Amino acid sequence: MTPVFENANKVFELLATLVRRPRKGELPAELAERNGIPVVCLVGDDLTELTEGIKASLGEATPRRIPHEFISMSAIRDEVARESDPLPAEWQPVEVYRRALVALAQEFSSVRNGRDERVRFRRFGLVNWLLESDYPAREPDPQQDRELLRRLREREFQRRRLFGVLRSPDTEVSIQGNIPWWVLVLGLHLFPLAWFRAWRGVGAEYRWLMRQPYMAPRDPGTFPGFAMRLTRPRRGRENPEQVGKLMINAFLEDLRVAYRRRFRRRRAARRTAYCVAFLTDVSDADHGTALIRSLVDVRNETGVFDPLAVFCTGTGLGGELLGHELRGQGPLSEDLYGIWRHNFEAAGRSRSAGVWYLPVDVPAPLAPDAPTYQQQKNRVELVRRLTVDPPPGWARRRVTALAGVVVVALLAGGFARAFDPGPALKSRELHCGLSASDPDAATLERRSTGECVGVAPNGYAFGSKDPALRETLSTIARQNREADKIHQQYADRPVVTLVHLSALLSTSGQPSSLTYVREALQGAASAQRRQLDKRGATDPVLRIFPASAGTGMRFGPEVARTVEGMMRSDPSIVGVTGLDQSRTATIATIEELTRIGLPMVATSLSADSLDDHSPMYYQVSPQNRRQAAVAAAYGAYLAGEKTIPRRSVRIVYSADPTDEYSENLRADAAQSFDGADFDIEQQGYKPSPAPNTVSGYPGPRTVGEHACGYDGLVFFTGRPEDFETLLAGVNAACGSNPPFLLGGDDVARMAADPVRRTAYPKVPFDFLDFTLGSTSCQTKSDLYSTLRKLFPTECEQLANTSLDGHASLAFDAVNLYLKAVGQLQDAASKLPLSSLTVWHSLSSIHGRAALDGESGRIDFGGVVDRQIPLDKIISVQRVDGMKRPAQVGFCGRWGTLSQSGWCPPPEQRGGTG
Repeated sequence: MTPVFENANKVFELLATLVRRPRKGELPAELAERNGIPVVCLVGDDLTELTEGIKASLGEATPRRIPHEFISMSAIRDEVARESDPLPAEWQPVEVYRRALVALAQEFSSVRNGRDERVRFRRFGLVNWLLESDYPAREPDPQQDRELLRRLREREFQRRRLFGVLRSPDTEVSIQGNIPWWVLVLGLHLFPLAWFRAWRGVGAEYRWLMRQPYMAPRDPGTFPGFAMRLTRPRRGRENPEQVGKLMINAFLEDLRVAYRRRFRRRRAARRTAYCVAFLTDVSDADHGTALIRSLVDVRNETGVFDPLAVFCTGTGLGGELLGHELRGQGPLSEDLYGIWRHNFEAAGRSRSAGVWYLPVDVPAPLAPDAPTYQQQKNRVELVRRLTVDPPPGWARRRVTALAGVVVVALLAGGFARAFDPGPALKSRELHCGLSASDPDAATLERRSTGECVGVAPNGYAFGSKDPALRETLSTIARQNREADKIHQQYADRPVVTLVHLSALLSTSGQPSSLTYVREALQGAASAQRRQLDKRGATDPVLRIFPASAGTGMRFGPEVARTVEGMMRSDPSIVGVTGLDQSRTATIATIEELTRIGLPMVATSLSADSLDDHSPMYYQVSPQNRRQAAVAAAYGAYLAGEKTIPRRSVRIVYSADPTDEYSENLRADAAQSFDGADFDIEQQGYKPSPAPNTVSGYPGPRTVGEHACGYDGLVFFTGRPEDFETLLAGVNAACGSNPPFLLGGDDVARMAADPVRRTAYPKVPFDFLDFTLGSTSCQTKSDLYSTLRKLFPTECEQLANTSLDGHASLAFDAVNLYLKAVGQLQDAASKLPLSSLTVWHSLSSIHGRAALDGESGRIDFGGVVDRQIPLDKIISVQRVDGMKRPAQVGFCGRWGTLSQSGWCPPPEQRGGTG
């Protein structure tokens, strides 16, 4: 229904002006064009259509309805009059106030206003609850204040979900007997009591009630005492006008708090329209005029802005409005709010209650046939649909939610960085579980495979659980510290540092798979010990830095770059020993070490092409072509002795294309056996683990089973772990009558371990070794006499320990560097020791300057580009049952001993071998 009268649009324009909330600021001191919100009194004979039009306009506002409530004061008065226990006349206005304010609070807190417009009436709710509290007992009871507090405590618990859940019967039954009794008492009784006592002191509504200006709350000075004054049995002694103003002030204070803009209270910024209270049938008889006068008095007495627009209609609003003389507001066609604001400012501090009223004379409705009816109707239709500002973008719910997520993420990140050990744990995990203060942490790193690779000069065991290996690494670390002390005491003794690089230090398998690695390190440690024991004025002191490149040397290039970084601060690093398994990754490691300028002396590598990849690469073992020649000569000897019935050979090799060793030895063996008039078969197998590119080959167990009944020589050129599997196949299929098996030098790694070596005692086998084979700690040699002192436990286990060639090969590799350093000191004592000068000196080790090593004579033949020892010893070892390996024969030069008669011709000096 659209109200139509002269200048009706001005009423709706005034309504829009009063309910729209400014985007910034709202206090009179903040906005020049605003001066608070007046009480609008609509005066006229027939206001029904206007009232309905205003209600529709507020309810249909965009983007959301404006919180409003229309209250009939006469209806509320009638409700109070119908009470069975009528109130004294002086208290009836207070009850009317209370019921009107309760109706307003219920509407303004209603869900129909949306989550952002709902108002929480905590202060008014507390005051109203106290005013409603009653006691049936008429006699004074000293326990009444305690009873009041108990009931108030129950009210607080019911308003909070946590306490409601804890104190519900279902909860008490479910937890009975399931938690300790003291937790039950603490959680259900003591904690709620303590919380309520604390909340009475810090809760916003309780603190406000004791500080507001009405009814002298400091009398008697405590909350229980003041609260008792508000209850029904006690309030009859109070001033009704003060009680009424207390309720009105509590109601307005809740509105003020809800609209108070604070950055942390973004919901307040989303309130873009003021609440509207529309009182109808206002008169003295129904106490409506008294309610409005009390509201205006509260505004004047508190001097605080409240976000409530009050409209009223009723009888007795003409002439002297609400007991105050009307000020001229001008005709309806004028700017009514502008005129009111001018009068309000003119009143200054001496303003009376009357200046708050803005009376509006509403003309009689126009008849539909009036000449200006349609024109006035059109004007009203244009302005009656209210539009308020949408919430600012920064305060919208989605933005708030996003900001909350960002803040939580930032706080979580900040706490994680400040208090969480995550970064430290990640650093420890990256550096193999070592803290940043550990001296080995900076040069170690855990790779994607879980292996720990890098350099560990200070005894880190690369995660190995093998006590013998851990003891070996600890011994080397202890001798490294001793070397540093010796150099500090005797500065003329230079420090020489060698990196011993292995492939399987970081293995997580059984300790038996680390046997050959441990023995190689023990050989290096023995050479170090003998060097430290020297007392010459310029004898170098030796440090050994153990390093791991991971399984199959796959991380060798990365470890080489780690060594490069260490060389920048430690120029004493002059070379690398060790190096395992002739694979593609090993070649990449050799090339990377060449790039950084470090010479290498490999201990057990034997592939023919390794020296082609670097002029800085040397080795103390023979090459595969020499090994193949020895194997073919031994095979011919076996055929001549009828040990093998037929002059044929089955060469078993790994189908892994990255295994340079196996492929190279296979090719060399085929050529050598062909030259010895053998019938040749070649059988590839799929290693374990195998690259994805390997397919179509049987496993080593199947190859072993198929070897049963073969009457020639089975020559194995693969890796020791696969040879074990092959032995298992032979043992299962024909253990009582196995074929004749000969393994390449890599099988010596398995033979070094007594457990792996004797796993299949029914199947004897021979293997090639780059030393004379098993020996004793009682042997008169530099290596084993030192080994006996450093590692006595190893010697105690000699009955089951092979002490094969790996210790002697590593011992000789270290001594080769020391010999090169000694030659440099003799030839050019002033020349600084460096990796390049040591490399140059290595090539001069030949002839009379050759090294008479533990693994045989190491002679590079006097040719500049020869990096392989000349005619290096290769022995044939036999494993039979539970016995230690026994030598069958050997080829090469070893002191005054003569090689076996079946050996191939010796390599020629000056050749490439």
